[in-house]
Amino acid sequence: MEQHKHCINCGISIPPEEDFCSTKCKEEFAKRRKKMLRSQLLMFGAFVIVFGALILSKYMN
Repeated sequence: MEQHKHCINCGISIPPEEDFCSTKCKEEFAKRRKKMLRSQLLMFGAFVIVFGALILSKYMN
C-alpha cells in the first residue's frame, strides 16, 4: 500500500504532501473553522459577562 493520508475535511485518501483533496474542501473547512471559532468566542464572552455580573452582585450588597 502506498503512503497516503486523508483529507482533513472529507476523509478521502490523498497524497501525503496534501492536506485537502480539493479547493472546495479547503474552503468548506475554513468556513467551518471560522464558524466554530466565532461560537467559542461568543461562549467565552457570555461566560465573562455572567461571571463578572456574579462578582459585581456579591460586592454590591
